[in-house]
Amino acid sequence: MTELLDAGEGEQVRIAADGSPTAVRTGGGWRPVTHTVNRWVVETDWWRMPVRREYRRCLVAGGDCLELCRDLDTLRWTVVRRYD
Repeated sequence: MTELLDAGEGEQVRIAADGSPTAVRTGGGWRPVTHTVNRWVVETDWWRMPVRREYRRCLVAGGDCLELCRDLDTLRWTVVRRYD
């Protein structure tokens, strides 16, 4: 089962110098990303309003699995979904 999350205000993902996520802010504070399980890029609707995003499914300290999304135009990361 999954839970869609509201991106909310402000930055929710800390990144390393190479742009990869290192920590995610949850209700309990900042939690380190321990492993990236999967990574994929979506590029669609180039003929209308282009959508260019990178997604990563990550494990974070404490055992949660979160799906993160980075807009490839603004480079802003957000937390999109939580898996149980």
